[in-house]
Amino acid sequence: MVDTIVAASDVPDASADRLWSLVGDLPAWGAMLPSVDSVRRLGAAEVPIGVGARFAVRQPGLPAAVYEVTEWSPGRSFTWVARSPGVVTTCRHIIEAEGAGSRLRLSIEWTGPLAGLVRLLIAGKARRMVESEAATFARLAQSA
Repeated sequence: MVDTIVAASDVPDASADRLWSLVGDLPAWGAMLPSVDSVRRLGAAEVPIGVGARFAVRQPGLPAAVYEVTEWSPGRSFTWVARSPGVVTTCRHIIEAEGAGSRLRLSIEWTGPLAGLVRLLIAGKARRMVESEAATFARLAQSA
């Protein structure tokens, strides 16, 4: 079973590069986003972020999770995945240039035998968090 939540924000006054400078700065998310308490890099912090990089993520009201980057396209997108018993959480972050501005698309997807239960328990909270993240990144990108 697959359950997906998607949020998007148009950022007409910020370039895709500006938006990526925020979205791609994972360790700074705790200071930027109200939906994230902390993102801590696991392993070699001096190595540039890329596929295989792992992060301990804490968010209000959710269990701590370890996310591993599975796709990293600087300036364009990244995907990271957290695994727990019965469910895999996949989060995608996609930036598209639109004229002089940009568009940010965020999604969270649950797969596995417990995906339906996870959706029942936290879908509303997750939707609000994803929408908040998209709106916050858009606001920050336009204010700089």
